[in-house]
Amino acid sequence: MLFAPKVFPKLSSLSHSGRSMYLWVYYTIPLAITLLLVPGLFLKVMGISPGSADGDLFFMRLAGALLVSMSFMSHQAAILDMRQFFVWAVMGRTFIVLVLIICTVMGLCNPIVTFFGCIDFSGAMWTLMALRRDEAEARGQQAIAQPTP
Repeated sequence: MLFAPKVFPKLSSLSHSGRSMYLWVYYTIPLAITLLLVPGLFLKVMGISPGSADGDLFFMRLAGALLVSMSFMSHQAAILDMRQFFVWAVMGRTFIVLVLIICTVMGLCNPIVTFFGCIDFSGAMWTLMALRRDEAEARGQQAIAQPTP
């Protein structure tokens, strides 16, 4: 299957972890579109002035394009319930917030950027807890399907 069968599935039809990834896309898509089309607005909201090395904001637009791609993959994975992808997403999102914290401590980025990273980290932890809940429910169903003698 090339694409997920539905673009807007019922939330109740998704697993707990799939639901968390699906809803995360509603956070990332507006951010990605803003970075891609009007990166200066994003920088203004963050209180950051563009550096001379990125005067035309190419790298901000590139980050927006990458985030659009990640959002598309996350959307498709959520609908198809690709739980291994969710695990990788939790790991990647955790790595990014660690990098942001280190950069903030070293004075390389504005603390507001790390604040947004922490919001994303809380979403990653929601996905992790949802993965554990899905796993626990699957074990419970297996126990019900296999009665003890």
